[in-house]
Formats: sequence, C-alpha cells, structure tokens
Amino acid sequence: MMPTQAGRAVAVAATILIIAACRGGTPASAPGRGPTPAAAPEAAARRATPAGPEFDQPKLYQDMGFLARGAPMPFIGTISFLAAPSKDSTHTLFAVSMTNAALTFARENDRFRAGYSISIAVKDGGATVAQSEAHESVLVASYKETSRIDESIIYQDLLTVKPGRYALSVTVRDDGSSRSATEEVALIVPTLGVGAGTISTPIAFTRVSPRLSLDSLPRLVANPQSAAVFGRDSVIGVYVEAYDNGAQARLPLNVTVTADRGSRLFSDTISLPRRGSLYSGVVYLAASRVGIGPATVAFSRPGAADSVKAVVFISFGDDLPVASYQDMVDYLRWFANPIRLKSLRDTAPEMRAGAWMAFLKASASAVAGNDPLRDYFRRLLDANARFHEEGSPGWKTDRGKVLLGLGDPDAVFEQQPRAGDLGQRGRTQIWEYRGLNVQLTFYDQSGFGRWRLTNSSELEFTAAWRRRVQ
Repeated sequence: MMPTQAGRAVAVAATILIIAACRGGTPASAPGRGPTPAAAPEAAARRATPAGPEFDQPKLYQDMGFLARGAPMPFIGTISFLAAPSKDSTHTLFAVSMTNAALTFARENDRFRAGYSISIAVKDGGATVAQSEAHESVLVASYKETSRIDESIIYQDLLTVKPGRYALSVTVRDDGSSRSATEEVALIVPTLGVGAGTISTPIAFTRVSPRLSLDSLPRLVANPQSAAVFGRDSVIGVYVEAYDNGAQARLPLNVTVTADRGSRLFSDTISLPRRGSLYSGVVYLAASRVGIGPATVAFSRPGAADSVKAVVFISFGDDLPVASYQDMVDYLRWFANPIRLKSLRDTAPEMRAGAWMAFLKASASAVAGNDPLRDYFRRLLDANARFHEEGSPGWKTDRGKVLLGLGDPDAVFEQQPRAGDLGQRGRTQIWEYRGLNVQLTFYDQSGFGRWRLTNSSELEFTAAWRRRVQ
C-alpha cells in the first residue's frame, strides 16, 4: 500500500530549525522521540559528536532501540504505530533527525541551501508493500548555521501498512555529495484499533494535537531522539492513544518509568479522555524524576500483563555529549578527582538528577562567562581531532589526557631526530606550562606518531593534575 498523502516540508520556528516532511498529516506540534517496538539502530553526527569509540552516539541509540547510522551520513530515527480506520491496516510513522553539519551547503544569494533525500521501503519477501521517496531542502540565513551540530532537521513520513512482519530499509543521502547511509531492520507492524483493547506506541513529541477520530490523520511532529535537555527542559511530553469500545468518559492507564538497567524510577496512573471514537492524550514526565540518561516508559491497562514501551533520554546539558550516565562519568576522568567521580558513579538511578545538579554547581566558575565543564569538552573534541591514534580516540592518548587535565600549553617545542636516524623515531615534543612551572616531554614511541610521556614527565603530569583537581 502506498502513502496516503503526498509529503511536504514544514519549517517550524522553535529553538531549533525543524524541517518536517509530513506525509499523511499536518504537524500541529513538534518532535517527539521514542524507540519503536520493532526496529534496530545506529547514529551520530559528523561534526556534532565525534565518530568512533570516543562518543559512540550511534551505538548508544542502537542499544536503546532506535534506527541510527553514523558517518559518513549520520541520522537517528524512530518508528511509531497508531491505529488506522480499519484493523486491517496500521499507521506507521517514520521520523528521522539529522544535523545541519551532516549536509553540504551552497551559497544562494545571501543565504545557504542544502538538499537531502530519504527513501523508505517496506518489503515482504521480494515484494514491496509500501515505499516513499522524498527530496527536501534546508535554507539557513548564515554560514554559522550550516555547521550546527544539534538536532536541527526532522523529517517524518506516514505509511499505512497491513499488520505483519516485514523488512524495512531507510536510506538518507546528502544531495550535495556522495555521502549516504542505509539502515535495514526487521519491522513488526501490530494490529491496533477500536475494540482491540490496544495502545499505540508512546511518541515523544515537540508539538501535537490529539486525534479526535480514527478517520483523521495524526497531527504531530515526532521527536526522533526522544530527548530533553537537563537544566533546560523541565518535562518531556509523550503522546499516546488507546482503543476501546467502552463508553466511559476516561480510560485509565498505568505508567511505569524504569532506568537504563531496569530499576524502577516511579509509577503512576493516568487517564485518557475519550475523543470521539478513541482515547488520546499527552503525558508530561518531569525530567527531574526521569533522571539523567535513557529511561523506558511503559503504558499498560489495569490488570493487563502486556504493555507498550518507549525510551526517553534526558541529556546532560546543552553542548555536552549525548552519552549514557556511566560513559559520561568516564569522560570526566581528567576533569574531577576520583573521589568525586566515584560518588557520582555510585549514585542510585533515582538520585542521579540531584547528584548531577550538585556536580554542575560545584564545577561552576565564579568568573562570568567561564564554563569549565564545557571548556573541558571542547578540549576533548579538540583532542579527538588532533591526537587520534590507531585503536585509541584522541582523548585517551597521552597528549589528549594532558590537554584535558592541564589545558592548552603555553608553548610547544618539537625536536627532530638526529641526521641518519631511520624514520621519525627519536622525535620529541616539549609542552611548557609556565604558570604551573611544568615541562612535559613526549617521545614518538614508534616513529609513526604514537606519542608517549617519558616516565619522569608522567609523574610530573600526575602531580600537577592532582594539585589542579584538588
């Protein structure tokens, strides 16, 4: 079955630029994210967060159940299911997010434009049962906007598919280059509808208008990363529908939120109002109760064993890495002393939001405009870009850890090998920190750019770093 309506692009003026190509409905709200009951994933951003093991955002989102791909064409996506007018078909909502930095922009008068293409195919064996192809463009006002690394573009498409098991293929292409990425996963489309006692996929959103009838198309813009930002967003909204022939004015549902390792954070009971021929509504989850990192939100009917689930993600803050809680603590190994980090690491999931807030306050600078934590992560990105070695991200190398632990040196001197030495073996670098009265010497261990601190410099660095973090 082909899409029920042609797609279109909609620009939404919000804290981010949203390009939403919404087939099958006019967005009456903005993005929501939630994994899908049937897809696998892998994603990231080319300049947003570094690729590779240093910030493995694609792997993180894959583990949470999202569609995702990393470089060379990073994207994150989710799939959600809502009831169609007939139980013989189900609305399947695909939402994909990208960053401006992943696209190739060209000047257009006093602005900059980039194009991208997305193709979606749902197959049963060798037969294609649903597909769509779209070509969209993004227009920004300044060159600075072209390198935005936050989620700045959202595309979504609605296909109506017969319930069953399929193979799904999603391909995203940058029209200005040869970069593309394809994600292929199994897709299980459930049966939903009035009288079935079923519940839709919970969908994190940016904007939504609850449906009043199954005959109408969903009016929402999904949030493909299902994320809120700690310290900026007080809540994350989730849209949900339930289908029942009952005549009651409100339908009760149980809500349970669990942490990334399965421990229960909290549970509650809500009720959805009847809206015409279905029950639909929005549930706002307090970010402070959800905590930091990924959490699973489950909805079930009272007395029922089955539930529908979605993952939401509370990130650590603006300009900070998208990471699991444990990975974030690991990234901070050269920012704070081990005792503070152990306390943070050992915090129970339900207490993480408070512990992270206390950590931020303790780490804040008294100097206006100075943010030590964000400066630290800027240095981490710089280390990844400059000091990458085979098998090691830049921040885990000796030069990377010194950059993170002590900051930029006041001067760098490099000494070349003596005449007659083979290769580059024998090269040394000296980093000078005049304010700390420290000189650190690195030597090229292999002659191929594997720089290591000398034994005496290792001891000197450790002492200087401990004085700094204590």
